[in-house]
Amino acid sequence: MNPRPFRCLLPVFLAGASLAAWSPRFHEAQTGLAMGLVPSGMVQYLKDHPRALRDGARGVGNDQVPTVEVIEDQFRRIVSMSEEHRNSDAVVRELGVLAHMVQLLQDPSATQGVTPLREQFEAYGDEYLPKLTAYKEPFWALDAPLDPRPRLLLWAKVKYERVALLLPFIDPVTGKRRGTWDVLSTPFAQLQLSFSNGVNATANIWIQLWRAVGDFWDVPSRP
Repeated sequence: MNPRPFRCLLPVFLAGASLAAWSPRFHEAQTGLAMGLVPSGMVQYLKDHPRALRDGARGVGNDQVPTVEVIEDQFRRIVSMSEEHRNSDAVVRELGVLAHMVQLLQDPSATQGVTPLREQFEAYGDEYLPKLTAYKEPFWALDAPLDPRPRLLLWAKVKYERVALLLPFIDPVTGKRRGTWDVLSTPFAQLQLSFSNGVNATANIWIQLWRAVGDFWDVPSRP
């Protein structure tokens, strides 16, 4: 039995992004869908600070690819900020930044700065975004140790295995697409995997933080 897919729809609070390659539009879609997979208290916390979440999730143009160590540092930064009772807007923004980083770790084209493969794959992502779905994966973060490193290392390993499948579809001389890039192609299969894996990775890393420091977050009571 196939898992039930989520439709690729941007929530209102993340709408209005400019159409610019994979970031920010693609990342905003993943972040919005990830919100549907986390505990209701965390959802409310994120929804109460929409601008901060949007700003963090958008990333910056042509940003460098974060390493496992950089993402670990971002995770620890959020833990420290939470324990220090920092401003909620600031914490939510960093949660958005973490989402952006984790999603890049699922993108097989993002192995270094701006390359022809990354440019083509990012543009392709926006082109086919309405056709993408996210499938529920196991919520391993519910009972895993509160250390993101094992999963980050696994994701990095898988990412570098997948890039080898994409390289034959880019002309090394012109940087243009080579071969078929339709919905039955290898590039589309990798795009779909990247999208869905990024949604679930975001949700799981957020759940780890919710378990670790969610009690420090200013989550208003709801009737």
